[in-house]
Amino acid sequence: MSRITFIKIGPDGQPLAVDSTEQHVAVLLPEHGIMFTATNVAKDVPQAECEAACKVCTVAGFNDWELPTIDQLQLLIDRTRHAPAINTDYFRDIANDWYWSTTPAAWSASDAWSVGFYYGGVSYGRRYGLGFALAVRRSGQ
Repeated sequence: MSRITFIKIGPDGQPLAVDSTEQHVAVLLPEHGIMFTATNVAKDVPQAECEAACKVCTVAGFNDWELPTIDQLQLLIDRTRHAPAINTDYFRDIANDWYWSTTPAAWSASDAWSVGFYYGGVSYGRRYGLGFALAVRRSGQ
């Protein structure tokens, strides 16, 4: 399994030096051309509220954030970790809980896919169920 490259992004939207002590606000995945927020943008709310929180997010000088697809969100799972199963050197304050995606379940418009970062599981749930959200954007836009 190949490791994904993460680059810390500062409040000005620029990459931080590896040895920087400045607090980062986003994480770039250069091979995938996407950037995630480094922390939650919504906590313990239904999927629609997570989606709305992402759309109004302004982090690192960008305002084109969205709720990630399940394929994007799964990129963050780190199977060498648990509680949470995500690289905490780059992602902070991640709950050991479910994170919503924008990807609907094929069998029901009432369900959507999510990632549980306690152990890195992928599942689905009713959109009215409570979950968390990280926001994503295409880098280079």
